Amino acid sequence: MPIRLQSIATKTPSTTARPKSTGFPTSSPERVASAITKALLHREYVVGQRLVEADLTQRLEVSRSTVREALKILASRGIVEIVPYRGAIIRSLTLSDARDLLAVLEVLTGLAARLAAEKISAGRNSALFKAAAAPLVQHRRTEELDRILDERARFYQTIFDIADSNELNGAMPTWRAHLFRTQFYSKLTSSNLKAMVAEYIQISDAILEGNGTRAEMWTRKHIQKTGERTLPLML
Repeated sequence: MPIRLQSIATKTPSTTARPKSTGFPTSSPERVASAITKALLHREYVVGQRLVEADLTQRLEVSRSTVREALKILASRGIVEIVPYRGAIIRSLTLSDARDLLAVLEVLTGLAARLAAEKISAGRNSALFKAAAAPLVQHRRTEELDRILDERARFYQTIFDIADSNELNGAMPTWRAHLFRTQFYSKLTSSNLKAMVAEYIQISDAILEGNGTRAEMWTRKHIQKTGERTLPLML
């Protein structure tokens, strides 16, 4: 009998293993670009905010030339826009940008969920996934939005860690996904949160059952619903 996530929400392991490494950027500009993107994910930066080179140099303890190269990397990946006489500014996704991004995320995240379901019984994968997924099934208030966003990031990262596909990791527009979440997180409502929780339960149950077809189906439906919740806000 499959073990559903709702029944283990309060029984997850107390220790969390370190996720499998998907490769850390080796060059200093890449490391700085990665640090800025992580700060974006944690909402330390907002859409439209100017990134001041001197501030980044001091905060990250690197040279100004390294910061400039990192900003060029972020510009090439569509995270910042470099404006003459103003410097780098966190981009705002257009409606077309968001539609294209969600189309890609739907396919790739759905595939990751399928692979995770197929590998869920290997090693400690089931325990690791339960630990990452359980917080998302709890009832949440709107003021807990920041927390659920952090938990969602861990949830998806664990799915990709279990899927364990270098090709899939390389294809994922992860940084752009962070930008998308940053742009829309403050607009989500209490009803949005309830709907998201229900969708995460469906995805999680399918993965824990080892049902790749259902895991992919529910994940793709969740991304589609994400578009329905967010894209109208851009019209």
